[in-house]
Amino acid sequence: MMAITRASLRFVAGLGLPMDQTMNRINNCVTDTNSNNMFVTLFSARIDLKTGRMEYCNAGHNPIIIVPPDGEPYFLKAKANLAVGLFSDFPYEAESIDLKPGTRIVAYTDGVNEAEKADKSMYGNDRLLAYVSSPKVRASATTEREVVEGLLESVTAFTDGNPQNDDITIMSVKI
Repeated sequence: MMAITRASLRFVAGLGLPMDQTMNRINNCVTDTNSNNMFVTLFSARIDLKTGRMEYCNAGHNPIIIVPPDGEPYFLKAKANLAVGLFSDFPYEAESIDLKPGTRIVAYTDGVNEAEKADKSMYGNDRLLAYVSSPKVRASATTEREVVEGLLESVTAFTDGNPQNDDITIMSVKI
Protein backbone atom coordinates (compact mmCIF):
# COMPACT_ATOMS: atom_id res chain seq x y z
CA MET A 1 0.00 0.00 0.00
CA MET A 2 2.73 2.46 0.93
CA ALA A 3 4.78 1.54 -2.15
CA ILE A 4 1.83 2.31 -4.42
CA THR A 5 1.11 5.55 -2.56
CA ARG A 6 4.73 6.64 -2.72
CA ALA A 7 5.09 5.83 -6.42
CA SER A 8 1.83 7.64 -7.20
CA LEU A 9 2.90 10.66 -5.17
CA ARG A 10 6.27 10.89 -6.89
CA PHE A 11 4.76 10.64 -10.35
CA VAL A 12 1.69 12.82 -9.90
CA ALA A 13 3.49 15.54 -7.90
CA GLY A 14 5.91 15.93 -10.80
CA LEU A 15 3.04 16.90 -13.12
CA GLY A 16 2.73 20.33 -11.50
CA LEU A 17 -1.04 20.15 -11.12
CA PRO A 18 -2.92 22.15 -8.49
CA MET A 19 -2.78 20.40 -5.12
CA ASP A 20 -6.45 19.31 -5.11
CA GLN A 21 -6.02 17.62 -8.49
CA THR A 22 -2.74 16.09 -7.35
CA MET A 23 -4.38 14.56 -4.30
CA ASN A 24 -7.36 13.36 -6.34
CA ARG A 25 -5.12 11.55 -8.82
CA ILE A 26 -3.04 9.98 -6.05
CA ASN A 27 -6.23 8.84 -4.33
CA ASN A 28 -7.57 7.27 -7.52
CA CYS A 29 -4.29 5.41 -8.15
CA VAL A 30 -4.33 4.01 -4.62
CA THR A 31 -8.07 3.24 -4.60
CA ASP A 32 -7.83 1.34 -7.90
CA THR A 33 -5.32 -1.11 -6.37
CA ASN A 34 -6.81 -1.26 -2.87
CA SER A 35 -8.47 -4.66 -2.55
CA ASN A 36 -7.91 -4.84 1.23
CA ASN A 37 -9.86 -1.69 2.17
CA MET A 38 -6.77 -0.03 3.59
CA PHE A 39 -6.09 3.70 3.63
CA VAL A 40 -3.22 6.13 3.96
CA THR A 41 -3.31 9.47 5.71
CA LEU A 42 -1.30 12.01 3.77
CA PHE A 43 -0.35 15.67 4.04
CA SER A 44 0.97 17.06 0.78
CA ALA A 45 2.33 20.56 0.27
CA ARG A 46 4.19 22.63 -2.26
CA ILE A 47 6.10 25.71 -1.08
CA ASP A 48 7.18 28.56 -3.34
CA LEU A 49 10.44 29.54 -1.65
CA LYS A 50 10.45 32.95 -3.38
CA THR A 51 7.06 34.03 -2.06
CA GLY A 52 6.61 31.79 1.00
CA ARG A 53 3.24 30.62 -0.28
CA MET A 54 2.44 27.03 0.67
CA GLU A 55 -0.34 25.22 -1.16
CA TYR A 56 -1.42 22.13 0.75
CA CYS A 57 -3.99 19.41 1.06
CA ASN A 58 -4.51 17.26 4.12
CA ALA A 59 -5.95 13.79 3.48
CA GLY A 60 -6.84 12.69 6.99
CA HIS A 61 -3.36 13.25 8.45
CA ASN A 62 -2.47 14.85 11.76
CA PRO A 63 -2.29 18.62 11.49
CA ILE A 64 1.21 19.91 10.87
CA ILE A 65 2.70 22.47 13.19
CA ILE A 66 3.69 25.93 11.99
CA VAL A 67 6.44 27.61 14.01
CA PRO A 68 6.58 31.23 12.84
CA PRO A 69 9.79 33.17 13.46
CA ASP A 70 7.93 35.88 15.39
CA GLY A 71 4.85 34.23 16.87
CA GLU A 72 3.55 31.24 18.76
CA PRO A 73 3.57 27.78 17.17
CA TYR A 74 0.20 26.41 16.16
CA PHE A 75 -1.46 23.42 14.55
CA LEU A 76 -2.38 24.28 10.97
CA LYS A 77 -6.13 23.96 10.52
CA ALA A 78 -7.04 22.20 7.30
CA LYS A 79 -10.22 21.20 5.54
CA ALA A 80 -11.52 17.74 6.42
CA ASN A 81 -10.54 15.58 3.45
CA LEU A 82 -10.73 11.78 3.50
CA ALA A 83 -7.67 9.61 3.81
CA VAL A 84 -6.31 8.30 0.51
CA GLY A 85 -7.58 4.96 -0.79
CA LEU A 86 -11.13 4.96 0.54
CA PHE A 87 -13.28 6.25 -2.36
CA SER A 88 -12.46 7.05 -5.98
CA ASP A 89 -12.99 10.60 -7.19
CA PHE A 90 -13.25 12.13 -3.73
CA PRO A 91 -13.29 15.94 -4.21
CA TYR A 92 -10.18 16.95 -2.27
CA GLU A 93 -9.95 20.61 -1.35
CA ALA A 94 -6.60 22.37 -1.28
CA GLU A 95 -5.73 25.45 0.72
CA SER A 96 -2.87 27.88 0.91
CA ILE A 97 -1.06 29.98 3.48
CA ASP A 98 1.67 32.60 3.25
CA LEU A 99 4.69 31.82 5.41
CA LYS A 100 7.42 34.23 6.48
CA PRO A 101 11.09 33.45 5.93
CA GLY A 102 12.40 31.55 8.95
CA THR A 103 9.13 29.67 9.50
CA ARG A 104 9.61 26.09 10.61
CA ILE A 105 7.13 23.37 9.64
CA VAL A 106 6.97 20.21 11.76
CA ALA A 107 5.12 17.17 10.44
CA TYR A 108 4.71 13.91 12.36
CA THR A 109 2.77 10.67 12.38
CA ASP A 110 0.30 9.76 15.10
CA GLY A 111 2.92 7.54 16.70
CA VAL A 112 4.31 10.76 18.18
CA ASN A 113 1.28 12.31 19.90
CA GLU A 114 -0.22 8.87 20.68
CA ALA A 115 2.98 7.44 22.21
CA GLU A 116 2.05 5.88 25.55
CA LYS A 117 3.52 5.31 28.96
CA ALA A 118 2.84 1.98 30.67
CA ASP A 119 -0.21 3.56 32.38
CA LYS A 120 -1.67 4.35 28.89
CA SER A 121 -1.25 8.13 29.26
CA MET A 122 -0.29 9.66 25.92
CA TYR A 123 2.37 12.14 24.86
CA GLY A 124 -0.47 14.24 23.46
CA ASN A 125 -0.86 17.39 21.43
CA ASP A 126 -0.22 19.75 24.37
CA ARG A 127 3.18 18.19 25.07
CA LEU A 128 3.98 18.22 21.32
CA LEU A 129 3.12 21.91 21.04
CA ALA A 130 5.12 22.66 24.19
CA TYR A 131 8.16 20.95 22.67
CA VAL A 132 8.04 23.00 19.45
CA SER A 133 7.50 26.13 21.57
CA SER A 134 10.71 25.52 23.52
CA PRO A 135 13.59 27.99 23.20
CA LYS A 136 15.77 25.31 21.60
CA VAL A 137 13.32 24.73 18.74
CA ARG A 138 12.63 28.47 18.40
CA ALA A 139 16.34 29.33 18.13
CA SER A 140 17.29 30.29 14.59
CA ALA A 141 20.57 28.36 14.87
CA THR A 142 18.82 25.07 15.67
CA THR A 143 19.03 22.66 12.73
CA GLU A 144 16.15 20.59 11.45
CA ARG A 145 18.03 17.45 12.46
CA GLU A 146 18.21 18.78 16.03
CA VAL A 147 14.46 19.50 16.01
CA VAL A 148 13.64 15.96 14.84
CA GLU A 149 16.11 14.21 17.13
CA GLY A 150 15.03 16.35 20.09
CA LEU A 151 11.36 15.54 19.58
CA LEU A 152 12.13 11.84 19.27
CA GLU A 153 14.17 12.03 22.50
CA SER A 154 11.27 13.82 24.22
CA VAL A 155 8.81 11.11 23.14
CA THR A 156 11.21 8.32 24.15
CA ALA A 157 11.79 9.90 27.57
CA PHE A 158 8.05 10.29 28.08
CA THR A 159 7.27 6.65 27.29
CA ASP A 160 9.96 5.56 29.78
CA GLY A 161 10.74 2.28 28.03
CA ASN A 162 7.16 1.36 27.18
CA PRO A 163 7.10 -0.44 23.80
CA GLN A 164 6.30 1.68 20.75
CA ASN A 165 2.71 1.02 19.61
CA ASP A 166 2.76 2.80 16.23
CA ASP A 167 5.19 4.11 13.65
CA ILE A 168 7.00 7.33 14.49
CA THR A 169 7.99 9.62 11.67
CA ILE A 170 9.03 13.24 12.16
CA MET A 171 10.00 15.84 9.59
CA SER A 172 11.04 19.44 10.10
CA VAL A 173 11.53 22.00 7.34
CA LYS A 174 12.59 25.62 7.68
CA ILE A 175 11.91 28.09 4.91
